[in-house]
Amino acid sequence: MTMIKKVLGFSILSMLSVGSSFASNLTNFNEPNTTKLNSAIQNRNVHIVQFGDSHTAADEMTNVLRQQLQNALGNGGMGWGMPMYFSGQRMARFGYDNAGWQPISSRTQRNENYTLGGLNAVPLRTGATLTIKSKQPEQIQNILISIRQAAGEDAFTGVDADGKSFTLEAPIKNNHWQTVRFSAKLPFTITAQNNRSSALGGWWAKNQNGSGAVVSALGINGAELSYWNRWSSDWQNELTAVAPNLVILAYGTNEAYNDNLDVEQTRSILVDKIQKIRASSPQTAVMIVSAPESLKRTAGECGSRPVKLSAVQSMQLEVAQSMHTLYWDWQKAMGGSCSMKSWINQGLGRADGVHFSASGYQRLGRSLASDLLNLSGVNIDDRPTSSTESNHTNPTQLNHYGQLGFAQICLEGSSECKSIGR
Repeated sequence: MTMIKKVLGFSILSMLSVGSSFASNLTNFNEPNTTKLNSAIQNRNVHIVQFGDSHTAADEMTNVLRQQLQNALGNGGMGWGMPMYFSGQRMARFGYDNAGWQPISSRTQRNENYTLGGLNAVPLRTGATLTIKSKQPEQIQNILISIRQAAGEDAFTGVDADGKSFTLEAPIKNNHWQTVRFSAKLPFTITAQNNRSSALGGWWAKNQNGSGAVVSALGINGAELSYWNRWSSDWQNELTAVAPNLVILAYGTNEAYNDNLDVEQTRSILVDKIQKIRASSPQTAVMIVSAPESLKRTAGECGSRPVKLSAVQSMQLEVAQSMHTLYWDWQKAMGGSCSMKSWINQGLGRADGVHFSASGYQRLGRSLASDLLNLSGVNIDDRPTSSTESNHTNPTQLNHYGQLGFAQICLEGSSECKSIGR
């Protein structure tokens, strides 16, 4: 008797019936911009932007995705950097110093005015300084900065590593988010003048030659996709200005741990955000990355999954089918159901049953990079270079990484977070 394997409640036969194509863990449900994405990869000029929760905020899996694509396609630049340092967040390429600036996050302060990413840097006084640094040697970067200013506020002044002076100010000072472009050699320092009502929302950095791969990671610890509803609609204008080739939506873990989650409401939010992304950047392909397997309790052969996890994963698959997006099955990349316990035993998953070790995130990043290259037909060796792994062999670096709280799960409506890496 022939058995049809079930995948999150859907048969392979039903998935094939909607005209999908497969590349390992990656399914293409007729994403309309697939050809454009593939051309960008083949032409070695591609920008991928991933939004997500702590898995993204760690910039570990995304950094290996970045390294693998840059090994294959060339280094296109640093990508997005949060506006300043936020406790518990990590960026692989950016470093920060500040004197007199305040970090404000949409995770904890919902009623502020945010743009894409949901993180604001606000000067507290005249003369406050913010230095944006690179953690490795970088070329001069072409930078797009999101900025919000009220009427009557002064420009920020800046100076880069070569001593080049510049100013930053909103084209129209109406308290809406706008984008400004400039070039600078890192590190550069921004100084506030009369800017108490101004805010910066993030740095988009690319090399001046305009070629190679760029991977931007915009994550917030504890985030659900619904956090986007805390951002002003100005985020759509910023996405228009950035115009990435691929937007990845990597949510679902925190939703799965919310026992009171309304899955249908979450479905509506996901559909709405995909529609707004496509309206804002019509040439951009969209990928849903499903929630990975996670465990509420690790006792037993397989452990116990969060109550809502299967429903969230099924909903994500259904939306990918109905909205014709790319879909990367994180649980399948782990080896399927009952895989998290094995990953923990191998040192690839954390004991909390939610997050992954550095080596686990690295494996996942390599898998996603390979699938994207396979989708585009680029036949390039995607094995990690020695630098990919050596970034995590220094005990001091690993300890510092842990102190940054490289992964947290913070349930909505609760002040408690489960932290790992300490």
